[in-house]
Amino acid sequence: MADTYQDIRVDREGVIAIITINRPAKLNAVTVHSIDEIEAALDQMDRDDGVRAVIMTGEGRAFCAGADISGGFEVPKTGDPSTGEGIQSDPGGRVALRLFRMQKPVIAAVNGPAVGFGSSVLLPMDYRIASTTAKFAFPFVKRAIVAESCSSWFLPRLVGIATALSWMISGRTFLAEEAKAAGMIQEIVEPDALMERARTVAHSFIAETSSSSVGLVRRLLWTMLGQDHPMQAHRLESRGLVAAYRGPDYEEGFKSFLEKRPPQFSSAPSRDLAFANSWWAEPGFEEE
Repeated sequence: MADTYQDIRVDREGVIAIITINRPAKLNAVTVHSIDEIEAALDQMDRDDGVRAVIMTGEGRAFCAGADISGGFEVPKTGDPSTGEGIQSDPGGRVALRLFRMQKPVIAAVNGPAVGFGSSVLLPMDYRIASTTAKFAFPFVKRAIVAESCSSWFLPRLVGIATALSWMISGRTFLAEEAKAAGMIQEIVEPDALMERARTVAHSFIAETSSSSVGLVRRLLWTMLGQDHPMQAHRLESRGLVAAYRGPDYEEGFKSFLEKRPPQFSSAPSRDLAFANSWWAEPGFEEE
């Protein structure tokens, strides 16, 4: 598996997959090809029912220094911004949307500087752990461009509009302590403890959980951020509960609770999440 890609490395540790951005000579700055590989790896992980969780990190001393503007990143300039006609989609946005749709939890292990895309790509992940050497920046205004990788949607939802504006409009670099205080990351650990802590968090998400339920709850939480009334959550949760009762894991979850033992779930998201289509798609909730 690790030999399939050029700019990233994918390793398996049992039910956990680790995606490593592997361009250390460039501080893991990404090209369009790198981004395509990350998207393909996420697709691969979601299709593989043997994978229950994904960790993403960087090789060497950086997580990701953003786009490789030394000649490896082609800036799209075609199309009409006023109408949207002929506009090439932002490559980083494709990765952010793929993370948004993931059926598996994704944990970020931020081992060093995370700049531009390196910070934006963290936002749709489920848990973000930073090394004490990590630092972050959204420097788009310093490059005379705008927010990318759907960060204008995700960042205010994680840290609030005031902090998002402060970071985005200044383009300044900030350290892990500030990121944690604002809610962008959940933990800060020493560098030599980073990957072990990421593995521990990954196992906590999957040890006694139904893989299908994890995928659906993740989807519900992100989707409800865009709704303006809790009635929307009530409607979908009510329908989802009925669908879950008919799903492959409910009986085992109920029995294991009564028998006071860990559950032995058997659902496979690539097969069993199809049952969600019977209740999820309704006016106002269709995916693009």
